[in-house]
Amino acid sequence: MALSDHKIKSYFNKQQTNRFDVSDRDGLSIRVSEAGTVTFQYRYRYHGKPKRLSLGRYNDLSLKEAREKIPELRQWLKEGKDPSIEYSRNRETFKFTLDQCVQEFLSRHVSKLRPSTQNLYNYSLKKHALNVFKYPAEEITTREWYEYFDKIEDQHSHVTAQALLRQLKTCLRFCIERSYISGSDLILIPPKSVGKKSEVGDRVLSQDELKKVWSLIDRSKCYPTTRNVIKACMLFGARLGEVRNMEAEDINFKSKVWTIPKEKSKTKKKIIRPIAPKAMEVILWQIHNFGELTNFVFPSGSYKQEISPQTVNKLSRSIRDIGKMKPWTVHDFRRSLSTILSEKKVELHVTEKMLGHSLGGILAVYNKHNWLNEQREAYGVWEDFILL
Repeated sequence: MALSDHKIKSYFNKQQTNRFDVSDRDGLSIRVSEAGTVTFQYRYRYHGKPKRLSLGRYNDLSLKEAREKIPELRQWLKEGKDPSIEYSRNRETFKFTLDQCVQEFLSRHVSKLRPSTQNLYNYSLKKHALNVFKYPAEEITTREWYEYFDKIEDQHSHVTAQALLRQLKTCLRFCIERSYISGSDLILIPPKSVGKKSEVGDRVLSQDELKKVWSLIDRSKCYPTTRNVIKACMLFGARLGEVRNMEAEDINFKSKVWTIPKEKSKTKKKIIRPIAPKAMEVILWQIHNFGELTNFVFPSGSYKQEISPQTVNKLSRSIRDIGKMKPWTVHDFRRSLSTILSEKKVELHVTEKMLGHSLGGILAVYNKHNWLNEQREAYGVWEDFILL
């Protein structure tokens, strides 16, 4: 009995006991794996030997499209040609370039991820991976990949190079699974051989260092929003993504409270923070200057979206280099706030709330209090520590 869409769907993505084949007609069949992957195949004999040719996976390829391939394959066989070889040659002109792989990956996979992850992939791959190689992605050699990543290290950083390697590996694996490309030398390159991984930090900035960072921020001639994002991260001890995505509607100016909805929170839980005087001053300056152009408190230069993390990190590196400081990142402000306020006898549950952490144990179950008054007092101590 010939295959039907209904029958194929009954196998698709359904766990199976064993791998098996189901025939259609004219040599077309499907192979169903234990995991429920359905692959169209053309089965034939060439010089007396049985052979099979994989045509693609369902549902990247429909039953109708698979059947439409069969007449040409049968004609090659009639002419004494091996359909596997001819099919491969015929597809060469349609091999995906790296640009096409990136675009397919971004539109079909990355678009389904959380917004912050989408922004990361879109920024990184569009900036570093497009318009680099003009020929098919599967033909880029190992040497060419290494030369490419060496250039990224020289022009940007070791961390950027390794992060990009990992992103491109994910991208090309996606394209291999969808049969856009047959393979890539990139998959065989171990991450440890390119750049270095971003390290989990233990950096706590001293009072003098925090004051120095603040002073260098004020002296910077960069876009004012970039300066103010770093200031807000210092003052709140908040995650960079939380500050970048702050909108005017998240601020209660009367009660001086900043509420981060669970949709914007890394922990997927609402975070409530009081706003101390200097932090409110920074927010009001931003809204006064850009509020009519965008709802983002810290917009990008186009005002169409929030400022990018790369822009903020670039200024952070510049300040660090100009001040000849030991390496630090914006994230280190969180550890600094927690450590220093603990030294000043602020209770741990209060600093944990300031950082936007979920409380553990029995507190997580029964205590839904936000300790806003205690947070507000602690933020006052923190602002004085940085600014006085």
